[in-house]
Amino acid sequence: MAVPSATRAAVSDATQSVSLDQATVRQLIDGVAIKLREDYVFPDKGVQAADALEKSLAENAYAGVTDPSKFAVQLTEQLRAMTKDSHMRVIFGSPFRNQPLPSAPQDAGFEVKRLDGNIGYIHLARFVPPEVFNPAADDAMRRLSDTAALIIDMQDNGGGHPASVAYLASFFLDPGTRVHINDLIWRNRGTSTFRTESFWSSPTPVSYLGKPVYVMVGPKTYSAGEEFAYDLQVLKRVTVVGEKTRGGANPGGLNDLGSDLFVVVPTGRAENPITRGNWGGVGVHPDVPATPEATQETAIALAKGQPVTPLASQQ
Repeated sequence: MAVPSATRAAVSDATQSVSLDQATVRQLIDGVAIKLREDYVFPDKGVQAADALEKSLAENAYAGVTDPSKFAVQLTEQLRAMTKDSHMRVIFGSPFRNQPLPSAPQDAGFEVKRLDGNIGYIHLARFVPPEVFNPAADDAMRRLSDTAALIIDMQDNGGGHPASVAYLASFFLDPGTRVHINDLIWRNRGTSTFRTESFWSSPTPVSYLGKPVYVMVGPKTYSAGEEFAYDLQVLKRVTVVGEKTRGGANPGGLNDLGSDLFVVVPTGRAENPITRGNWGGVGVHPDVPATPEATQETAIALAKGQPVTPLASQQ
């Protein structure tokens, strides 16, 4: 949720050709195993996964592996199978290599429209950091504050920053009450102790209260995109429409293993203050199921107060 790499594919385009030898493979497995034991938010699972990797190495499971991109895919599949954690991944090639220079403006990912029937529509591709996200959210919500209903399209949202999630959620909550939205439980490295980072609603320039809000989700909705739908669904402030989401709730950072390979080992997990759980591994289940093809049609019909056809509501 908090790390851009967690939303990227397991293998990125690499501009150089690298061949792995077995000594390097051993070093890479050792590096991943250390991260699993010291950092993984579920310590017991981290130890089990590290042991399993070392057992695979001893049994020559990686013998003959020379292509780092294939090695990254193999390790990613193995780690996910062992942990059932979709945020776990190994990446070949830095995902930051082709990103804009720090001086370049960052796109906040908002697309804002007015639909027929005075329905507001926001397509949000990502939750960028608050310094970029919050002004864009202010602008979007000012433009749509007088609409009769609002649709927020999270179908392609791959995640991002939890503080930005909390800020967008604040527009739909009572400004007179500070609302506890979400917690991230982080493991203290190398220990079995944890610390809690809490996210609360905050003041916004406009409020969108007393009017229906529909959040569109689907199989591509992931991480922070899922959190937004989940948290407001739990607070009974939105109606979630679409298909079940991917189910990634454990953020983590990017760790350089060497040889242009990187590993993401989740060091935190989301914990909703009401449910004391999250959407990890199970996804966010919509209030109104609809196929991806019918999700927008269904959301618009709901926003207009029209009946939803049985076909559109099938999952």
